[in-house]
Order: sequence, then structure tokens, then C-alpha cells
Amino acid sequence: MNQGKLLTKRIAHISKYTQFHMDEVLKPYNLSSGTYPFLLALWQNEGINLEKISREIKVDKALSTRNIQKLIELGYLEKLSDQKDCRACRLFLTDKAKEVIPIIKDEIHLWISDITQDLSREEIDLLDTMLEKILTRAKVKKI
Repeated sequence: MNQGKLLTKRIAHISKYTQFHMDEVLKPYNLSSGTYPFLLALWQNEGINLEKISREIKVDKALSTRNIQKLIELGYLEKLSDQKDCRACRLFLTDKAKEVIPIIKDEIHLWISDITQDLSREEIDLLDTMLEKILTRAKVKKI
């Protein structure tokens, strides 16, 4: 197997195991690896609309719509009409979401600490730098 295939396979596996882990730890909150990124995106930029959150998370609007609807039904989000554009809606976190976000962030940090425990601080910093370079290049080369 060539290096490119091996690299992308490893990155995909890390992503998949991270999804499995987050799905498991977020079950008590009825959240999943597919829904929590919306909460974190709104934590950073509350009041954005569906289109902006879709771009932020890098998913299509149909997937965003389904996940946002689920989060509204679970009481994590509120959708309010935009006062400047009555056709648009803005998304806001509820108190329930604001309570669970620190838990989500802690779980992410614990997971990263766990899977990188055999790496030195320097190795983690180097890995982060290399992945950032790869990500930057991938953004430029996307179709």
C-alpha cells in the first residue's frame, strides 16, 4: 500500500473511532457525533443561520436541517425568525445546551489526551503542525 493510501486510511480510522467514542459518551444526553458539532459551532457563533452553520461544519444543508430539527426537538436549540430577513431563521442555544457543552468539550479533551498519551508534547505539537499543513493543502485542492 502506498503512503498516501496508508495516511488517509489512518486518518479515516481515527475519525471513525472518535465518532464511536463520542456516540457512546453522549448517549445519556441523546446527542451523537453527528449532532454535537452543531452545538459547538453555535457556541462559537450563536445566532447564525442554517447556511452559515452548514459551511462552518462542512456539511450539506439537508443534513444540517435534519440535525438542527433533532436538536430543537431535544430542547438544545431555538430557531427564531431573523428580524432583518423574515425568510431566514437564526439559531440559538438553550440553557440545556449551554449546560452540556462544557461536558462535550471535556469529553473531547479526555479522548484526545487518551489517544495521544504515548506521544510527547513535542510530538503532539509536530503532529498538529503537520496535520494543519495537510488540511490547508486539502482545502486548496478540493474539487
